[in-house]
Amino acid sequence: MTDEFKNKLYLTPNEVAQWMMVSPVTVRGWAQKGMLQAEVTPGGHRRFRHEEVERFAHHWNPQGNKGPLKVLVVDDDLAVLGFLRELLEGGAHPMLVETASDGFDAGHKVHTFGPDVVLVDLMMPGLKGTEVCRRIKQTPGAAQVHVVAMSGYMSPENQAELLAAGADACLAKPIVPARLYQAMGLED
Repeated sequence: MTDEFKNKLYLTPNEVAQWMMVSPVTVRGWAQKGMLQAEVTPGGHRRFRHEEVERFAHHWNPQGNKGPLKVLVVDDDLAVLGFLRELLEGGAHPMLVETASDGFDAGHKVHTFGPDVVLVDLMMPGLKGTEVCRRIKQTPGAAQVHVVAMSGYMSPENQAELLAAGADACLAKPIVPARLYQAMGLED
């Protein structure tokens, strides 16, 4: 938390978003779901007590004090990228989400973004998801990254190939949110 927020009794949705490294829409979603308690001004604006934001950050953060879970989504389908970003940023766990539309961009972002979890599509032009998995697991300092492979063609052969390449879990598309969270290690 930066010093500018430490001395404030109430925070705006934008300030909470900056602190938690998510979008303001995500903060509003947490408030609407009752996960993050807000007070409403006479003008109808949400304000969050500093102590409530600290409680929420500590309770909902699966990474302890490390910060929001960093998730890299890799898929050449822009609609899937948008869907997964919205789903993850609006969920119960604070997440910082980055996207990549091909395997080469994914490799770069693994180094610069340092994700905790990578969601990678199997079928992409250029570099297939199996090779992305293999390269992530062989990258020094990235072997602990949790890799979830996704495919609209999740055959037993594809699943075996992905697991052999280093994927920790495999999901068939269309993605079911509860299964995704479970594969990410966030729910039972």
